[in-house]
Amino acid sequence: MAHQLVDWALGKKFAFLSPYMCERGNKYAEVVNGITGVPYTFRGDKGADYYCYHDIKNLSHKEHMDIFDKYDVWIYPVFPEYFDLLKSIRTDYKGKILGITDIQSHVLSYWSMDELYNFVESINCYDAVMCTNMDEVSTFKGCLEKPDICAYTGWSMYSDKLHKPYLKQSDARDTNLISVSISNPGDFNRDLLTNIAAYKKLKKKFPDIQGFMYYVTPNKMQGLRKVIDKMDAKDFKLVPELTYTQAIEYLSKAYMAIHLYTFKVVGRLAQDCAALGVPMVGTVANLPNRLCFPETSVNDYEVDEAVEIASRLLKDKKFWTDVANKAHLTAMDFYGTEATRNRMYILLKKINII
Repeated sequence: MAHQLVDWALGKKFAFLSPYMCERGNKYAEVVNGITGVPYTFRGDKGADYYCYHDIKNLSHKEHMDIFDKYDVWIYPVFPEYFDLLKSIRTDYKGKILGITDIQSHVLSYWSMDELYNFVESINCYDAVMCTNMDEVSTFKGCLEKPDICAYTGWSMYSDKLHKPYLKQSDARDTNLISVSISNPGDFNRDLLTNIAAYKKLKKKFPDIQGFMYYVTPNKMQGLRKVIDKMDAKDFKLVPELTYTQAIEYLSKAYMAIHLYTFKVVGRLAQDCAALGVPMVGTVANLPNRLCFPETSVNDYEVDEAVEIASRLLKDKKFWTDVANKAHLTAMDFYGTEATRNRMYILLKKINII
């Protein structure tokens, strides 16, 4: 089944609207556990022509149409800041626009009525909506005139290329090294206070442990350091932004991870930990936590229970191994490239795009 998605995609001219800087119209075949790697799922090493939204957003309508009309298919992120451009080209553009979500769907609760109206209006401009968070599907379907165009697909992990070289057994890991949460370039802090509170409690029980937060972008470094120091979290390192492969290599050194993240998102850190065989204590709010780490997932803000589970992972090697192995197998089966291609193919075939 999966090869039929690739066969179809290779017969089309594909473009991707990227959130990151790239040379306009250059072909990329990026392999990353993230939204920019989605074209690889469709077309393998052929990738797609990338256009940075921020590079083209202020062009004239004619210039936009000159770009869009070059392609049969656009992979177009479901980002609210992209909606004005989407609505402006939708009437004139006759190709297919495939939406891929990477939206913190819980924040819809905080939007104004105007923002919500814009979202409902805009999501109906897509020919398909490929959701990367299963928990958002029913809500998004309710916003659509044609609910069948929306389904959970996820995004591929490309584990053979990204994670497999860094798989390790427990004996090859630093027993005292704990990955705590993750940073990002946006304004929100990913439940920093709850994560640091859990780390501090764990460190009181195990004084030798050291924590780190990786993938810290420059705009976050100073603020994070101030908060963490003010909370008096000892032996806690902030690891600067790395290439994705370097970030995976760094994460693979950890003995376990803590990420008490209440956001409704894709859950990249949980997916990466699972693929690397790094046990993670997380929350049931995140789909990858529930799927890959059912024995180590807690309810939102359950710091004491999280610390109790983390303590068991540090003391009980059999429990550590069972959690790591189960998570790895689930990640390979559910988030692997072929499984993701299958879900995308089923959706696009069902709504007659393929």
